[in-house]
Amino acid sequence: MTHTTLLAMLVLVSAAVRAEEVKPADAAAPAAKAEATPAAPEAKPAAMEPAAAKPAEARPHVDAALTFLKGLTHTSRPGEEGDMAWEAARTNAAQSVTMKVAGKDIVLDLAGHKSDARLVRFQKVSTLRDGAAVKGVTLENVEMKIGADAHSGKATVRMEEKDGKWLVTALEVE
Repeated sequence: MTHTTLLAMLVLVSAAVRAEEVKPADAAAPAAKAEATPAAPEAKPAAMEPAAAKPAEARPHVDAALTFLKGLTHTSRPGEEGDMAWEAARTNAAQSVTMKVAGKDIVLDLAGHKSDARLVRFQKVSTLRDGAAVKGVTLENVEMKIGADAHSGKATVRMEEKDGKWLVTALEVE
């Protein structure tokens, strides 16, 4: 036998031995995993549930503002989608919402499904606070259309809590 043949046989034998050694370890591993599996799911959801529930409870003002803004963004859609968007905006707003864009008062009639301005998009939502009290949210960038004119800038969404529910009271765009 040549060295090359002997070396090839040695490589094949060692690969076969390693393959056989892995199989028993694989067989033992599922058994070990099966034993550990019942304890792990019980521990993980218990640890993860409070963390998952906490953000929703910790920022209801942000959730209400986002629902209002998304609704306002989609009000230009035709038919049922547009009606649902107006309803989402109205549900998360106070009886009357004032809107100012670049210092001009804009009509926003949520009940009548009318507005002189259309919210196109918004970005980067942050909580607006006065000390520890939440006053609303700020938006880093907002794009609006007022008739044929486009306007963009920073915005403030003023909010207040009434009976445990956050409602939008004003939208001001610089």
